[in-house]
Amino acid sequence: MLNTIKGREAYRPIAPCCRCEELDRLFVSPVEDPYMLYFSLIKTNALPAITHADGTARVQSVRAGDVPMLHRLLQAFGSQTGYGVLCNTSLNYHGRGFINSMSELLAYCEASEIREVVVEDRWYRRLWP
Repeated sequence: MLNTIKGREAYRPIAPCCRCEELDRLFVSPVEDPYMLYFSLIKTNALPAITHADGTARVQSVRAGDVPMLHRLLQAFGSQTGYGVLCNTSLNYHGRGFINSMSELLAYCEASEIREVVVEDRWYRRLWP
């Protein structure tokens, strides 16, 4: 679904960001790596959005002391879903570069039918159809 929204080929992997505390539970022999340089096998079928065709993911590990806001977001998401993992991808129009302003973000969300986004410490939800 995310590759469809981004206009990318279905085989392209989507990298996850994951709290360091959950790495061993979700990945085989994970390496703490904030730069997503290494691949790890995924231990569960419950994370299809971040699982590459070969069963791996290129994980960005997140420590509370390094990226506190993202760590708190992952912790909150994990408390709701059981998995403190979210997709981690660049936000850009296919072939047009990165989104750099709130107006560009809202236009992207409208065009892509994205109803909710988090920007900094705020969660925005589209209320109209």
